[in-house]
Amino acid sequence: MSETDNMDINQSLLVSSSEPENPESEIQESEIPDSPKPERRKPNRKSYSTVWNYFTKRIGSDGKEKACCNLCNREYMVSPVFGTTNLHRHIEHHHVPKGKNMSQMLVARAVPVQNSVPKQFKYDELAFKESLVKMVVENEFEFEFLEKDGVKRCFGTICPDLKFVSGDILRGDLVKLYEKERKKVLLLFEKLARRVSVSIDLWTNVKTEEYICVNAHYIDRDWKLRKTILNFKYLPSPYDGNSLAKFISNLLKSWKIENKLFCITLDEALSDDSFLDIYKTQLISKKALLLQGKFFSSKCCARVINLIVHEALKEIDIAIYKIRECVKYVKGSNERLKKFLDCCKKCNIDPKTPLFQDIPTKWKTTFLMIEHILPYKNAFNELQTLTLNFTDCPTIEEWNSIDKMHQFIKTIYDATDAFSSAKYPTSHLCFHGICKIQIVLKEKSRSMDYLINKVATRMLSIFDEYWREFSTILSVSVVLDPRYKMEFVEYAFKKIHEGEDERFVGQVKQSFQALFNEYKGNFASGSKKGEKNKEKEKNTEEISQLELYLSEPNVDWTRPLDVLEWWRENQPRYPDLARLARDVLAVPLCPVVPQSAFQIGGRVLDKYKGNLKPDVLEPMVCTKDWMFGFEGINAKVEEDDGLKVELGSSSKDLMLTSS
Repeated sequence: MSETDNMDINQSLLVSSSEPENPESEIQESEIPDSPKPERRKPNRKSYSTVWNYFTKRIGSDGKEKACCNLCNREYMVSPVFGTTNLHRHIEHHHVPKGKNMSQMLVARAVPVQNSVPKQFKYDELAFKESLVKMVVENEFEFEFLEKDGVKRCFGTICPDLKFVSGDILRGDLVKLYEKERKKVLLLFEKLARRVSVSIDLWTNVKTEEYICVNAHYIDRDWKLRKTILNFKYLPSPYDGNSLAKFISNLLKSWKIENKLFCITLDEALSDDSFLDIYKTQLISKKALLLQGKFFSSKCCARVINLIVHEALKEIDIAIYKIRECVKYVKGSNERLKKFLDCCKKCNIDPKTPLFQDIPTKWKTTFLMIEHILPYKNAFNELQTLTLNFTDCPTIEEWNSIDKMHQFIKTIYDATDAFSSAKYPTSHLCFHGICKIQIVLKEKSRSMDYLINKVATRMLSIFDEYWREFSTILSVSVVLDPRYKMEFVEYAFKKIHEGEDERFVGQVKQSFQALFNEYKGNFASGSKKGEKNKEKEKNTEEISQLELYLSEPNVDWTRPLDVLEWWRENQPRYPDLARLARDVLAVPLCPVVPQSAFQIGGRVLDKYKGNLKPDVLEPMVCTKDWMFGFEGINAKVEEDDGLKVELGSSSKDLMLTSS
C-alpha cells in the first residue's frame, strides 16, 4: 500500500472519530460529571503607578475591589480595563495645589502608603471654639463674622459637620479665656519678688465715655523691661479724689500688688489728681511705701512736653494756618504745582524737599511741616504775586516768626526724639532730654528777642513745676547708668541750678543713700548670697555696695551700652544695689508709648473698640496684651503721620504718599 493511500485512511479515521455516529452516546457522555480542574490563579502583579501613593486597595461592601483615596476617602472601581486614568483625574482635580505640577507632586510622594490606614479627620468642637476666639482677639474681628454666609461656605468646605457659633457665644468664650489668662498673670505677680511701677492713663470713646487703663511696669528675672495691661475699666462719672482713690485701690488689690508699689505715673488727662495724695496716705499708714512715698507719684513727661510746645505753637497759630493752606493750594491740582515749580526755578530753589501737610493734634507733624516749607518761602511769595486767588501766603513778619519758632522748637524736638525712639525706654534715658529742655528754656527766657523771651518764660514756668517734683528720681536713674553715674548729674546741675548746684546735688546723694538703705535693710539676699556679701564686706573694710559702685571708673560713654544687661552681669557684685536698680529703671516715662510725646490732645478709642460694651472691651484689650504682646490700645500708627507732596521737575511728579 502506497504512502498516499495510508494518509487518506488516517484522515478518514480522524473525521469519523470527531463525529459520533450515535447521538445517544453523546448525551450519555455529557451527563457524566467532569473531573475537577485546578483553578488558574492570576499572579499578583505589583502596582508600579505613582498614583498608588495616594490610593489604597480595599474590598468594598459589594465584594468588589476598590481604590480608596488616602486624602478624602473617596472610592473608585479598580478595573484593568480603565487602568488608573480616573485615579489620576481625581488627584489632579481635588488635591493638586494651584501652580503645582501634578507629575512633580506624585513623584515627590516617594513613600507608598498602600498598606497604611488613612487618618480620619476628627472635629474637636472645644479646640475649634478656643482657636476661634483667639483669632477674634488677635485680629479684632467682629464677633458676628461667623454668621455671614460667605464665612459659613468657606468653613463648610473644610468640615461639613462644623457647628457655627453666634456672636453672643463668642463673647462668652472671650470672657472665659480672659479669666483663664488672668489667673496666669495673677500668679506671676504673686510670685514677683520685686516692686512694681504702675501707670494710669485715660481714654475716651466716640460717646465721650471715659475708660481708665492701668499698666504694670517691671523688670523680670532676665532683666527685660516688661509692660502689662492690668485693667481697662469704664470710669463712671462724676468722680472725685476719694472715689477715684477707692477705685484704683480696689483694682490694685485684686492683683495683689498694692504692697509692692514703687511709683505711679499719672496721665495729665485725668482732671482730678488729688486721689494720689489720698491713696498715698492710705499706703503710708500700711507701711507699704519706701521713704514715706518720696518717689511714689510721677507725672507723664510726654504730656508736660506737649504742654510747653503747645504754648509755643499757640503764639504763631495764624501763621501755621496759612502754611497749611499753602500746602493745600499747591497740591490742589497739577496746574498749580507746575506754576509753583516755575516759581521755584525763578527763585533758584531746587525742589528736592517734599512739602509736608501736618495733623494738627500731633505737633511733630506740625514741626516737620514748618521745617519742610521754610526753604520755599521765596517761591510762595513769588507765587502770591503771580496768582490772584492765592491769598493765604504768610507775610514777611510771619515768615520771620515761623523761622524763629522753628529754631526754638527744634531743640525740644531733638531732645524728645532721643528717648521717644525707644519702644518702652528705661527711666534713665529721659534725664538727658529733660535736662537739655530745661537748659534751653532758661537760656531762651533771657533772650533779647521779645517773641522768644515771652514764649520761653511761659514754657519755663510750666516745666519748672515738673522739674522740681521729679528731678530727684530722674537723677537717681541716670546715676544707675555706669557710663555717667554722679558726674553727669553734677555737670547738668551746674547749668540748671547756677550757684545752687551743690545743694541740689547733695539732695540727690542723700535721697539715693536713703533709698539704698531701705533696700539693704528690707530685702534679704538669700543664704549663699548673704554669706558671700558678708565676706566681701570684710574684704572691703565695710565699704557699701553703693560707695564701691560710685568709686569705680565709669564705663566708656562713647560706646553703646545696654544698661539692664550690665546690671544683670554685675548683679552678683552689687546684689542690693541691683535690686534697687531693677525697680528704679522700671519707672515709666509715660503711661503709653513714648510717641505720645508728639501728640496734643487726649487719647480716643478707635471705632471698633469704641463700640464694644465695657464688659467685653476689658477682656478684649487685656487678653490681647497678655497673649499676643499688644502694641497699643488702638491699631498701630506709622511714626510720622502726615501727607507729603513730592516736588519734581514737572507736574507729572506730583505724588501723595503717607509717611
